[in-house]
Amino acid sequence: MTGSLYNQFLNTAKNYGRSLAVRYEGKDWNYNKLNREILKMAGKLKTLGIGKGDVVAILLPNCFASLTLFYATSALGAIAYLIHPFTPAEELHQYIEKSHPKAVVLLDEEANGLVSVLANEKVLFLAADPFDGANPFKKLCYRGFHRLNKEIKPLSKVHSQAIVPNNGADEDVALYLNTGGTNGEPKIVELQNGSLNRLGLKGYPLIGGEVTAIKILTAIPLCHGFGLAMGIHTPLSNGASTVLMNKFRTKQAISLLHKGEATAIIGVPALYNALLSKDAFYGPWLKKQIIAFVGGDSVPESLLARYNETMEKYHSEARLYQGYGLTEAVNVANVNTAKEHCFGSVGKPLPGLLEIIVDPSTKKPLPPLSHGEIAIAGDTLMKGYLGDKGDPFISIGDKRYVLTGDYGYLNEEGYLFFEQRLRRIVKVKGETICPSSIEKAALYFYEIYEAYAYGVKDERDGATIHLALALRHGYEDTDKALLLESLSTRLKSLLPSSAIPSRIYFLKELPKTAIGKIDDAKMASLDQ
Repeated sequence: MTGSLYNQFLNTAKNYGRSLAVRYEGKDWNYNKLNREILKMAGKLKTLGIGKGDVVAILLPNCFASLTLFYATSALGAIAYLIHPFTPAEELHQYIEKSHPKAVVLLDEEANGLVSVLANEKVLFLAADPFDGANPFKKLCYRGFHRLNKEIKPLSKVHSQAIVPNNGADEDVALYLNTGGTNGEPKIVELQNGSLNRLGLKGYPLIGGEVTAIKILTAIPLCHGFGLAMGIHTPLSNGASTVLMNKFRTKQAISLLHKGEATAIIGVPALYNALLSKDAFYGPWLKKQIIAFVGGDSVPESLLARYNETMEKYHSEARLYQGYGLTEAVNVANVNTAKEHCFGSVGKPLPGLLEIIVDPSTKKPLPPLSHGEIAIAGDTLMKGYLGDKGDPFISIGDKRYVLTGDYGYLNEEGYLFFEQRLRRIVKVKGETICPSSIEKAALYFYEIYEAYAYGVKDERDGATIHLALALRHGYEDTDKALLLESLSTRLKSLLPSSAIPSRIYFLKELPKTAIGKIDDAKMASLDQ
């Protein structure tokens, strides 16, 4: 192991100094230039009194500053706490109280409101420009529309001093990430250098190919482990590059694909649906694509088929592979690959990880093909939850497993089939119903763009199923009565009577979280 996250990046930079490392807003940085910018940022943090063990909360979109801050904190032996930039002020206050950061780096446009809410906290507030170091025109426009109060110090005005990078140790905590927790309760996950570095090295063989040809389109927020692990630390631990988007814009993403400036993609299903919905996406430029991964939400089989058929049509070797993970394992635990894949599964576990299925009630291991809670052991797991005195792991034999809160099964070849979050499972007349099976049946119809099934309390049956649908763009005039009739026939042929929705309705679009997943809480509120 190489110690700190920065050390692992630095070892790569020594071997790939002149190779492309980052592309952002039309500007490129090779490894040598990126290293200088990271050390410059680390020197600014040192000037502000940041040192080993201090926490730096980073509330930025995917921009050059967020990337350099991530590695700069590591170079000082500090802890990066990546938080979504548009986190509501009250929720952010809870995170700040729990993590005790020495500094909070915010967007100019959000800073004024958040500072007033956090005024009683002994925190140094810093403002970052998301276009700093990149597009001069956008930087000028951004500066013209945003004014700061005097309590906030712009990072650009801080003097940078020389530093001696902290080597770090595998067991040092390097990163905090927020999670809904395996039971839905918000928690802060503590991740160590060793876990992140091991994942960074394991991740690349899953991609394959010539490293300098891999340019990963990274639009998933870096505060999400999938975006951070596979979009940043994996490519920059191996000599590949990342293409940062501060917000996913379909037109801009397609332009990057046209030019060959992005040759690999990571994303949630909504991202791929958006690309496939545009005529401009299709063409001979797709031959430049190397690979694509999807995770973070339930993945319809129809989406995989549409994407892969498109790649085949345009003579691209790229295929879309489904994976699975959770923040407690840096969001990457399983993935299908070109060499090993099984249709309908989320793939085999990464090397060094061990998975079993346990009874949700007794936590006793179950044999292959048994449905239950997924449990994971291995060397890329979290240290624990910040401030949580309880043990988040269970011991089975000589292994310590984290319970995922997810429901699924393993086949006899070791492929994992993810079915549902346990908290989304519905009991109807005592029978266990997985809403995902209903959603997959609905998404069989091309006219249906998105589907979301959920349980509603019912005095007689315990619960009943409701199903929300959104139609694909261009199909809004579809005969809904005829579509519902066909859907009803399909549901009855595939599912038990207890899983048949008592209500099916259409929305213009389904509400999403910040990373593009369907928002469970907002969906549940529709029936309140």
